Amino acid sequence: MRREGPSFLFSDSLLSAHTPTGIDKLTNPWQTCNMQIDTRQLPDNQTISADVCIIGAGPAGLACANEFVGKGVRVALLESGGTREEKRAQQLSEGSISGCIDESPELTHLRQLGGTANHWIIKMSDKQYGFRYVPLNEIDFEKRAYVPNSGWPIRRSDLDAYYARAHQVARIGPYDYEPGRWETERFKRLSLDDNQVLTDVYTFGPTQVFTRELPKKFAQSAEIDTYLHATVTELLTDRDAAVVSRARVQTFEGKTIYFEAQQFVIASGGFGTPRLLLASRSQSEQGIGNAHDVVGRYYMDHSLVPSGDFYPHDPKSINTLGLYDMRLVDGCSVLAGLKLSKTLIQKEGLLGFSATLFPMPTIEEVAGLLGLKNMAMAIKSRQMPDSLAKDLKNIFHAKKYITRMLYQKWVNDAPVMPGFGQGGWSKLNDNHKKFQRLELLAFVEQSPLRDNRVSLTNEKDALGCPKIKVHFQWYEHDIESILRSQEIIAAALDDTGLGRFERAITEDGGPVIGAQGLHHLMGTTRMSDDPKMGVVDRDCKVHGMANLYIASSSVFVTSGYSNPTLTILALSIRLADEIQRQFKFSRTTQ
Repeated sequence: MRREGPSFLFSDSLLSAHTPTGIDKLTNPWQTCNMQIDTRQLPDNQTISADVCIIGAGPAGLACANEFVGKGVRVALLESGGTREEKRAQQLSEGSISGCIDESPELTHLRQLGGTANHWIIKMSDKQYGFRYVPLNEIDFEKRAYVPNSGWPIRRSDLDAYYARAHQVARIGPYDYEPGRWETERFKRLSLDDNQVLTDVYTFGPTQVFTRELPKKFAQSAEIDTYLHATVTELLTDRDAAVVSRARVQTFEGKTIYFEAQQFVIASGGFGTPRLLLASRSQSEQGIGNAHDVVGRYYMDHSLVPSGDFYPHDPKSINTLGLYDMRLVDGCSVLAGLKLSKTLIQKEGLLGFSATLFPMPTIEEVAGLLGLKNMAMAIKSRQMPDSLAKDLKNIFHAKKYITRMLYQKWVNDAPVMPGFGQGGWSKLNDNHKKFQRLELLAFVEQSPLRDNRVSLTNEKDALGCPKIKVHFQWYEHDIESILRSQEIIAAALDDTGLGRFERAITEDGGPVIGAQGLHHLMGTTRMSDDPKMGVVDRDCKVHGMANLYIASSSVFVTSGYSNPTLTILALSIRLADEIQRQFKFSRTTQ
């Protein structure tokens, strides 16, 4: 039966619902778009019932909710923000930092329908904005003696079917990461020693799947109710702290709303998820799922490490390296990079490392482009830059290059300077005249260390919820692994005979690592069969809880080097399947 209003108006839920009086769909003041409901307009102290309550409407929560469409399961999807970015909502994520990071927590994720997908701005080859996807490698799931606290309770093979389903949800294309699938007659792999370095493949999918398409689909769904401005400040449990009974939502207007459900899913990211567990202290002072002091620990991110420049002996060889550009192949956006082989990683005890190659002009031409950027920002802000004389000088020396590239940008929508935000350079002619070198930027894995963590502070946000503190320090072995990986990549490129490689290192011989990560917030509610080592089990259910699951990169045991989003989607779909099995079992026994 199709519903004609919010879920709490109907009695066909698996749970009985408390029905408010005087509510009619045609005059609902809080309904923004079909079944998108503005929680701020609900009556105070209202209780709303559903079968499943999902906390967080980013990619993880959306992918999880999507699996219940058409299944007869009533879902309440709760989003802290609205349909647009809002300063007041974002301030709820403010916190403090310590160690080797200098970026405040509120800058790492977004409280908005669609979540951080709203900040995915990679310009895909087909002129859509999108994001990078790649599965974790087989070795990432394995126990590695040289990586402390490594080893997932599941294998890569356990996720392959869910990776394929995630491809369908995200509209990525075929689940195929073999480089040969994406080679063309013109663009082939570099000739490398497969025992040392391999060509790696990334795929890309459109941002609008999560920012527009799934929210619209849910707005028209008979099962999914999306509640905006619904910030969950605590999970309330039974007396034994073994079953979540309600989620307490608070608004800036001073209202409190309660959501009841048979099953709860936290999909609030690597910082928001442990924060909610730790803040839910009505029955236990240490919070939910934290009997062994694991919640918030083992925090990991990915770092982007400039690793050096490759100078071809013959500049025309750049024209043959299009496989390593983001481009369309059979309607799919793909990009290749370089990674270390499993054999080499195991032999030398290294962490994950993957490098992408971007054609770059000369140092002088880069300085000219940066000078032009500074001038544009100065004009926009109406403030004279301190570097005005230097910028004008750099622009003058690079004027021919700047003129040529801006023309290509306006006429052919070609990248002025290729990078993570835009590819497409391989479709241009005479690249050897535009670019003199290839810059290597690497994604690197971090070890899961217990003392790298998210914890609560005594400071409260505007809704009275404790703020977080994030602490991260580099592990010396991780630094050594980066340096050795750079040496291996450099030697592999030199062995091709195509050119020479110059490594990028600091004055004291260390890697060039910034204090900002890539906002891939992982490990803070890690997966383990042992409650003393993890927060969730292999089904992503919180240890000691009968009805609480987590859909987030926070369950990652190790991070690999790759973007976590595809694995997040796969785990979220797998989690939804598990909840549906629980419902089927419950109905059968009844």
